[in-house]
Amino acid sequence: MKLTLQPSGAVIEAHPGETILEAAQRAGYQCPQSCRNGNCQVCAAVLVEGRVLQGDVEHDHGEIFTCQARPLGDCLLHWDGVLARGELPVGEYACQVVECTPVGGDVYRVALRTPAGRLPRYHAGQYLLLEREDGEFSAFSLASAPHQGRDLQLHILARDGSAIALVRSLQTRATVRVKMPYGDTHLAELPDGPLLLVAAGTGMAQMQSLLEHCRARGFKHPLHLYWGVRAPEEFYRIDPWAEWENLPGLSLHRVVSERCDWRGRCGLLHEAIREDFSDLKGLHVYASGSPAMVYGTLDALVEAGMDAHQMRADVFAYAPRAR
Repeated sequence: MKLTLQPSGAVIEAHPGETILEAAQRAGYQCPQSCRNGNCQVCAAVLVEGRVLQGDVEHDHGEIFTCQARPLGDCLLHWDGVLARGELPVGEYACQVVECTPVGGDVYRVALRTPAGRLPRYHAGQYLLLEREDGEFSAFSLASAPHQGRDLQLHILARDGSAIALVRSLQTRATVRVKMPYGDTHLAELPDGPLLLVAAGTGMAQMQSLLEHCRARGFKHPLHLYWGVRAPEEFYRIDPWAEWENLPGLSLHRVVSERCDWRGRCGLLHEAIREDFSDLKGLHVYASGSPAMVYGTLDALVEAGMDAHQMRADVFAYAPRAR
């Protein structure tokens, strides 16, 4: 029997005789329930389609209790608060603005701190939504890693009017409201194999989070970082970069695509990667940048023998390519 849960979109197979809650938990989902604490009705859901048996009563619509209801066939339910394995609930935080400092390349490092007693929960590689003065929210990758506790870091490129206005406001504001975490391009679990991190511009923020998390967790496999910009002066200061240069098992590559008046590598990121890897199989690839950069890198690496499923990027979710 198939159980479809909205708004999460989860699809679960239920075994005969088990409750909806049992089926969801067996499949690895975190579900709202507090029966053991005496808080009944926490597990309530709305049956939209299908039939269930709850106690001795059959229901074909309306509110049901998932800890008691046993499906009699395929069902569609509206069940808020259901989280997949590794998924974390979104929270709101009124953060102290600790720092908003230029670090080169028109980029500002923004340091935020969540309130005392409110430790943020997120996975390395996720992003937050930051509230602007007009009440609208903008998405920024977290450059910090979970082990850094209440301290959060963002990298904001301030070239257009909107981004410049945001930076100026952060330099004068004491607090700012954020919502987090978002994004499924993360390291809830470390992969059993080498990591290839590919960043363009301030996509480095996400890669910094992933790399620092790997350091903290003692990642044992090779790790390769490729960071690309259009011109050399667009590389900005990454505080732990000097430490990274001395880490065993980590290789760092900076690549300039449009102006080669420097001593480093020139060309496109995927060209540098293909020069360095004769075999892409077995790599876990994380990419961050514009949709054009991410999809261009994906296509080039697939052409070179990589399976498309080896690459993860937030672009795949917010800018899916037409089939």
